[in-house]
Amino acid sequence: MPVPVDPLDELLRPPTDETSEQRAVRLAREEQARNVSAAIDASIKAERIARRKKRIVRLLLLGQSESGGLTYLISSPVLTDITGKSTTLRRKFMAFCR
Repeated sequence: MPVPVDPLDELLRPPTDETSEQRAVRLAREEQARNVSAAIDASIKAERIARRKKRIVRLLLLGQSESGGLTYLISSPVLTDITGKSTTLRRKFMAFCR
């Protein structure tokens, strides 16, 4: 059974008659391309993290008046971070309610 030939493998394979100087230049270009790619990936990741931090969440709490909605919202885990500490959002909300 013949082994399938990958056309990209043939394109990416270095030439057989490559000199040591040509090899050094090729390897330097590949290293530079890897560095540029890593910088682009880091930039995309930083943008994604910044976008997540800016995400606005709006919450509509429906119910009768005096039914404890404000009490629930004040103690809600939505307004605290993972460690249970108050966040800026919680402080702003509490200032708005007073």
